[in-house]
Amino acid sequence: MAGEKIMSGQLRLRIDDKTVYHATGVQLSYTRSTKERITKDTNGREESKGIMSFSVSGDALGVYDSDGATALDFKALFVIMNDDTDVKIPVEFLPDEADATFKLTGDGVMKSLNLNANVDEDATCSFTIDGGRLAIVELPVI
Repeated sequence: MAGEKIMSGQLRLRIDDKTVYHATGVQLSYTRSTKERITKDTNGREESKGIMSFSVSGDALGVYDSDGATALDFKALFVIMNDDTDVKIPVEFLPDEADATFKLTGDGVMKSLNLNANVDEDATCSFTIDGGRLAIVELPVI
């Protein structure tokens, strides 16, 4: 039921309006820089809020042939990583629960993409995306 859990389920990551295919783990770090100065009026140190930023890393199965419309396969992640334009990609973090009441959104740049393909094992990939401030979007309760 709504309100009982706070992001405790599997966190779903969407990039460019597509779910990362078979995401097995997502880690989000949200930080703020601070500015510090010393003034005679504060009798010492004064801190003020600085720029917000996020970094998200994820692990997923190295799928090579998803539908391309609703899910990202390794090729689609590679295309995003290989893009040299200044266009940032939209990122969305959403609890994988039917009763989610909000999601976090932002945009960023893919910083790294790794593929691990061992013989006789499922291939996996990992990636990192860095961006600025995240926004919270309220979702309608169904």
